[in-house]
Amino acid sequence: MAVTAKSLESDLNVRQATDPSTAPVKCEEFFRFRFDTESASVGDDGVFQIHIESIGPRAPDEIWFTSGAVTHSTVGSFRIAECEDFLAAHVAIDLDEHTDFGDLTTQIYRELLRVTHERGYPNLVRVWNYFPGINDGEGDREVYRQFTAGRALAFGEFAYQGEALPAGTAIGTDAGTPFTISAIATRDRCRMVENPRQTSAYRYPREYGPRSPSFSRAVVIASPGGSRILISGTASIVGHQSMHLEDPVQQTAETLRNLDELIRQARQEVQADEGADGMPVSGSLRVYVRRPEQIGEIEAALRSTLAEDRSLVFLRGDICRRELLLEIEAAGGI
Repeated sequence: MAVTAKSLESDLNVRQATDPSTAPVKCEEFFRFRFDTESASVGDDGVFQIHIESIGPRAPDEIWFTSGAVTHSTVGSFRIAECEDFLAAHVAIDLDEHTDFGDLTTQIYRELLRVTHERGYPNLVRVWNYFPGINDGEGDREVYRQFTAGRALAFGEFAYQGEALPAGTAIGTDAGTPFTISAIATRDRCRMVENPRQTSAYRYPREYGPRSPSFSRAVVIASPGGSRILISGTASIVGHQSMHLEDPVQQTAETLRNLDELIRQARQEVQADEGADGMPVSGSLRVYVRRPEQIGEIEAALRSTLAEDRSLVFLRGDICRRELLLEIEAAGGI
């Protein structure tokens, strides 16, 4: 069941730092993502560092804007940014060999949910998760399954239902990098969008772990500047089955079909006009690639389908299923 979106008072926009032509008018920088594995002392409270390698040229900062005043502070473990309708939160935690990853995930998500509730932004709409060794371990001891179970426990404690789950990304990073969570929450509920080509992740069968993943395929935010879509990490999955094993070109094509269907569903639900390009009108498009040596095939497959001027950011990351070679997420106006 979809949640009817309430129009918020503030806008939410995203662009790459190298694309000033799409800079929103009368908006303030809310926060920015910086993709860099080098540990650095970040003086700007609004910089959220993701410890991940770029493939090819260094990825530019990804800047999120909102209308109205923005404040920054630290609450517990989280650095946060706030404006009238939105809160963004970020935490990076160093891991050691004795870490129980499921328990740590539950602990951090409990804190995230407590912070967002107490500050008046109880609705998570987007969460990014990055941690090393995502595919390490066998069966239910796999790190990703431990993460999924820990997150589900925290959501269950806060009585989250499937229709209210945020869009999500979970990507494996290199050994020695921290467990990083970044999130956006809102004061009012937004619309969750599912993909009819895919089983909803929160309804996956037991073969994928003891607890189903706690995320929706996309979330649509209604704002004064128009509808914005936040699309989860999307891969070559139809139903709940991984498709086109060991074929990066066909996995790219299947992923794009899933993204197109999500956009179509979202536009239908908000009664937006169909565009020639299935991707968001403006915004960001991140591509996570497991094997950097396959980047040529994957980029060629993307460029043959997307608009010529579409900006892409390629990042080296492991996907939640070992057989998946890439994952794509997107955000922008529809």
